Amino acid sequence: MAAQGINGVSMSMIAKASGIPQATIYVYFSSKEELLKELYRYVIKKNCDFIIEEFDQETGIKQCFENYFWRTVEYFRLYPAEFQVYEQFMASMISKPADLENVTELFAPLYAFVERGQQEGLIKKELHPIVVLSYFSLLAANIEKGKLFWGNRADNLVYQIIFNASWDAVTIHN
Repeated sequence: MAAQGINGVSMSMIAKASGIPQATIYVYFSSKEELLKELYRYVIKKNCDFIIEEFDQETGIKQCFENYFWRTVEYFRLYPAEFQVYEQFMASMISKPADLENVTELFAPLYAFVERGQQEGLIKKELHPIVVLSYFSLLAANIEKGKLFWGNRADNLVYQIIFNASWDAVTIHN
């Protein structure tokens, strides 16, 4: 799916690539869309689990954000196929609403440090936690696309600049 694109993959292609008869796939998934939703949920869960693995919620807020940012970058680098599936899924959902119940629950551990930062008066309260996290993850994702599509990778200095700009965007300045 990462190679063909979501719209270019049929159930028969999925069956052939997985070695599972197409009829068996239909026992578990009524449609390609249902299978894609489960695949998306799997990718998001794997991403969230990876990020919060070895994540210490008790450290300072800025350190939590740095951990989140660098674990996100590391995930994109270690799992490029999942990253591509995620990107393709999001692009395919632009023109139609996604019915992705229970996906937001996967982000709850990540929301916790954002909400703590908001309660402590460090992070802008008017921003939803997913928006705050997106300031960090979406910029990192766009930089990592450079490696996937053009073969070049930004160095850590570029990522540190991105982190600093993202931190500046979501924090309260007195």
